[in-house]
Amino acid sequence: MFVKVLCAALLAGVMVFSLTCSPEQEKQDDMQSFEQAVDDFYAAIEEGRDSARAEMFTDDALMLPNHWDYTRGKEDITQMITGSEGWIFKLKDVNHLDMGVNGDLGYTVNEYYYTWHPEGQEPQWHKTKNIHIWKRQADGIWKLHADLWNSSEPLASPEEQ
Repeated sequence: MFVKVLCAALLAGVMVFSLTCSPEQEKQDDMQSFEQAVDDFYAAIEEGRDSARAEMFTDDALMLPNHWDYTRGKEDITQMITGSEGWIFKLKDVNHLDMGVNGDLGYTVNEYYYTWHPEGQEPQWHKTKNIHIWKRQADGIWKLHADLWNSSEPLASPEEQ
């Protein structure tokens, strides 16, 4: 009798475990942890926590800014982010156009206005859009792997230059 009760309890435990760990639940959990990483990234920008933001990049990340050469590697990206003492980087009107997760890769497509200006000067806001590609690390933490952005503002015509 004890063996039958033990087997029934084990079977019930396996069934409950399989219900709580369904593929759909796993996808929801993945998306929640991914959305939290994205929120943390934008909070670090908003709060001026440059070192925290730099930590959110993978070791071999790529930053592909508008009108500049690319930067590869967390060390160089960190220097770019934290080495701009006396400058203000801010975003406003951030709109996530699309976001998704597939396995250990996630992406966001965003539009926003940014300013990068010297302290004490008025911000000059630039309309921009970007694509971020994120990788989930072995420890389950999402890190930004590719940061590509470009301007939404039209190019100046030859007459305007």
